[in-house]
Amino acid sequence: MILPAFTLSLHDHDPRHTPRADTATVIRKTLALLGLLVLALPVAGVAAPGAGEGTLSVEDGQGKVTLQARGGVIGRLERGSVTIYDLTPDDAYDPVVFGDDRPVRFIGDTGIQYGGSALRFRLIGGRYRIVIEGRGIDLSVVAKGVGSITAGATAIDPGVYSLDGADCRNDRASCLPLPAITKRFQLGGGERGEKPARPAADG
Repeated sequence: MILPAFTLSLHDHDPRHTPRADTATVIRKTLALLGLLVLALPVAGVAAPGAGEGTLSVEDGQGKVTLQARGGVIGRLERGSVTIYDLTPDDAYDPVVFGDDRPVRFIGDTGIQYGGSALRFRLIGGRYRIVIEGRGIDLSVVAKGVGSITAGATAIDPGVYSLDGADCRNDRASCLPLPAITKRFQLGGGERGEKPARPAADG
């Protein structure tokens, strides 16, 4: 899967976390992690999503974004939290999170909540449920699934977003303000068995 030009730049010099890693899986995950490092470089040119995939771009959002999808998600957060549920924990793909300065909170068998300032995260491959809440949300998604987005109740400037459209980093004028009332959406064709109704709560 090829991520589009609005992919965010993430740097690897900060401490990072991955979910409860098993040393027996390290070798088989090495190639996948090397692939993630490519995301630290700017991506030139606009690449179309794969068949059946949709895109979501968020720039300087203040509020809450939820996703339940399979594909690629990269983002950063000025202040707040990101909760990641790995729905395919036995595959070769681990989420990577940088810059969290709060103790992680484990939720159920597969959920981990990271919090703090200047959070950065990337999830490539696999299937995840993600809840992003806070301010300064920058997000680029190429995936198949469902989600929701809403502005914070006290947000004066809630930021902007685009579904299957503009890269809000480069074309903010073509994007819409985050909605005051929760907007639910589907990315691409969705996954078998999923409905664009309510993504699961963040626990």
